[in-house]
This record gives sequence, structure tokens and C-alpha cells, in this order.
Amino acid sequence: MYTPAAFRVEDPAWIFSHVERHDFGMLVSAEPLMVSHLPFHLVRPAGGEPARLLCHLARANPHWRAFQGAGAPALAVFRGSHAYVSSAWYGQHPSVPTWNYDAVQAEGHATLIEDPAEIALQMRALAAAYEPTPGFDMDAQPAKYMEGMFKALVGVTIAVRHWTGKRKQSQNRPPADRLAVAAALEARGEHQAAAALREANDEARDIA
Repeated sequence: MYTPAAFRVEDPAWIFSHVERHDFGMLVSAEPLMVSHLPFHLVRPAGGEPARLLCHLARANPHWRAFQGAGAPALAVFRGSHAYVSSAWYGQHPSVPTWNYDAVQAEGHATLIEDPAEIALQMRALAAAYEPTPGFDMDAQPAKYMEGMFKALVGVTIAVRHWTGKRKQSQNRPPADRLAVAAALEARGEHQAAAALREANDEARDIA
């Protein structure tokens, strides 16, 4: 990902928080070139071990075969808020329109998880994070039915070797232009994009 210095984020706390907030990402392999859109679970680094990303694919999805055997390089992509920015909102000219966005990429080595018990743990974590109360109860389902479901899934774990964080949020514009962009986004109802711009620029000082 092209990441000019003005937009680069190297703070692990922000990167991990971004992934946890925007955990429906893209799993990308190079050989074959394929993309799958999946929910991910981040396991933060601990005890000298790198961060890991866990996800699962339907066995009917041929993408999992890219990680058979010794595994293969993989990329996971997590996009956050984004918005079109009109140059008409700027006070400084000449200028052109652009797009603001937050994104994180994780590069690492992906291997398969085929143990149904480990896949069940992933499913439990996903349900715990998103199910309403009362909601889906895995233990209330017929055991044979769930066994069939787990066999129809293949887990993937990525040991992340490199993170790239990017916040392209008008940091290269003067404070007055950032103020104008935030106000225009708010007026258009794009509140998350406006909040991301303010946060990225620490606009508590510059834009009130």
C-alpha cells in the first residue's frame, strides 16, 4: 500500500484497534490471485509471539487450497471510514478533489486450521462478539448438525510479520481547509468520516 509519510500510522494500539473495529476484511493470496471477504479475529501479540489473524472459509471455496501444506504468504486488508472530498470545500487553490480513508494491511504467512474443535472456538468467539441476547446458542443445536457445519469449514491463521497503517485524512491541507472539509462532511451526514478526519489530525486543538 502506497503510504506517504504524512499519512503513515505506526502506532500498534491504533492499528490493532482499527482491525478490531473493522474486522470484516479481505483475505488476499498471490498464487492463485484470489480475494475472500471474511470476518477476522485478531489475537494480539503476547509472550514474544507475533499477532495472529484468524478467519474461516467454506470448504466449497477453493481459496483455502492456496494455504495447504506449508502454507503461503497472505495479505489481510481492513478498510475503515472513507469519503469523497470536493476541492470546492478548500479555501486554498488551485486544488483538486480527493478521497479520505483509513486502512490497515497485514502481511504474513497463512496456514490452515482443519481441527473442528479449533474452528468451533472461532465460531464461539464470533457469536460472542456479535450475537444479540438472546441469540444463536451453539450448544442448543443438534450435535450432528454442528459437526457437519464444522466439517464444511476450513480455518486460516495468519502469523503477521508486518503491519501497514494509513490515515489519509487531509493532513496535507492547512487547518482552515481541514475545518471546512469536516464541516462539509458533517453537513452531508458523513459523521464517521468527519470524526476520523478530526481524530487523525488531533483536531481537538485546531478544529472545534
